[in-house]
Amino acid sequence: MTVRIAMWLGPRNLSIALMRSFEARPDTTVSDEPFYAAYLAASGAIHPLRAETLAAQPSDWRDVVRQITGPAPGDKTVWYQKHMAHHMQPDFGLGWI
Repeated sequence: MTVRIAMWLGPRNLSIALMRSFEARPDTTVSDEPFYAAYLAASGAIHPLRAETLAAQPSDWRDVVRQITGPAPGDKTVWYQKHMAHHMQPDFGLGWI
């Protein structure tokens, strides 16, 4: 069984320090802002590394939901997910939460 820790944060806080502490655990896998590409695609926001982010991550929020609610990468027993609340767009479904 995988324990999921879905940490919902806002900008300019200690989120990276907390994520790094979980990342140091051998039983834990970490996902850093899994909705970022979906946010960029849906909002049209121009951010640094936009093209690279869109190429590297799923840009459909439904694909992100399937990914983060599925099996943990590497069969780890703890999955820490660092989410940014402002990445959730009004048309992104919340029923999975």
